[in-house]
Amino acid sequence: MIPASHPFRIHHFGLVSPWVDLTNSEMWDGYGKLTDFLDDPQWIADFLVHWHFHVPPPGPAELQELRRLRKLLRHLVQKTSAGSPLRANDVAALNNWLKVPVFRQLVENQNGLHLAVAAAQIGWPDALARIAASLAESLAHDPHNRLKICANPGCLWVFVDRTKGNVRRWCNDATCGNRDRVRRSRARN
Repeated sequence: MIPASHPFRIHHFGLVSPWVDLTNSEMWDGYGKLTDFLDDPQWIADFLVHWHFHVPPPGPAELQELRRLRKLLRHLVQKTSAGSPLRANDVAALNNWLKVPVFRQLVENQNGLHLAVAAAQIGWPDALARIAASLAESLAHDPHNRLKICANPGCLWVFVDRTKGNVRRWCNDATCGNRDRVRRSRARN
């Protein structure tokens, strides 16, 4: 269990999906100040524990790969949140991250038998593929217009809009929404 005092919990990571957390690991504070949580070993450890990635702490090569994947994830969400369709090269770029050999196996658990897919090679390639797969699942199962970026230009937090009318504009109405309303009110006056 990750303590509530860790940055992972303080900033409300771990609520949706690994791809959302990785994308938001480059976080603006609402006023334009950037924090890169991939520079924080504790945040990375919390991320790995929370999402059940059983890999060693990342070295320089793995951190570079995490940053490359994060850049792609943000690019894809920016396109879909703007209403642009994903092009073949976008899908191909995501598919490149999913290319990890797997094997199928029949497993039994408390609910009976089911077919599972397991990575043939465990470690960072599998972890990166699983993060990419979490976005692929969102793209396949959520309407694209549900993947959004906070309307506060100083924030840009990525979120999945689960409201009934799909009308959510900010990552948090109490913080970014309020800042935006104050900003617009001051501009009118």
